[in-house]
Amino acid sequence: MDGGIDDALALILALRSPELDVAGITAVSGNVPVEQAAMNALRVVELLERKDVWVARGLANPLVRDPVRAMDFHGADGLGDSELPSPSLRPRAESALSLIKQESQGAGRRRLSIVATGPLTNIAAVFTEESDIVRRLDDVVIMGGAYGLTEYGVGNETPAAEFNIYSDPEAAKIVFESGVSLKCVGLDVTMTPGAQLSPREYATIKRSETDHAQFAAKILAKAMGREKRFALHDPCKDAKAAAFKQVFLRRLMSR
Repeated sequence: MDGGIDDALALILALRSPELDVAGITAVSGNVPVEQAAMNALRVVELLERKDVWVARGLANPLVRDPVRAMDFHGADGLGDSELPSPSLRPRAESALSLIKQESQGAGRRRLSIVATGPLTNIAAVFTEESDIVRRLDDVVIMGGAYGLTEYGVGNETPAAEFNIYSDPEAAKIVFESGVSLKCVGLDVTMTPGAQLSPREYATIKRSETDHAQFAAKILAKAMGREKRFALHDPCKDAKAAAFKQVFLRRLMSR
């Protein structure tokens, strides 16, 4: 994850989904610098009392080019300038790349997927260092790209390019050509109106008394005050976007 608002929402959903066994979270340079991305992941882990889930820092820069940031949208802290307290937890001393390798080696018969909600820098670096890892993964699920499959499948960084792919296209090329099984959720899905959070739905979140809903309301406040709707890019891993959103809202507001 690269530390933005939608990354945090995706992580809340993942950690509250009994269908998923989240082993760890790797931070990557993207919306914010990698150190801030790790800090934001730890905030969510601490909020949900999931100390069993490790957080590790990945590479601080794209493979070749300079970093691209989105702090104009996500805020200087990546979480809507929400001024949240620093977490007491700390990232693992090992690098994200090392921990990805360790998890893949210990997978055995367990299905192991990597879910990428930011640039593909860490994954590409691991694949380059240890190409055999591709065979040990069930798949890589990517929030990234714009494929022209719907009217919404156009770029949000350039007319053709989506932010996560644009931020490190060399990494994306390595991952897409690696032979790993890929599932891509692009702007074709995440920018559909049914997948976006409306002011009415945001008001419902604000009324919820759960800690995680109040956290979500706080980090969304600035964006919802500026935008008519908020695109749930990273939480949206279901092609039936409108149905997914209702699941997301229920799990966000349930105790």
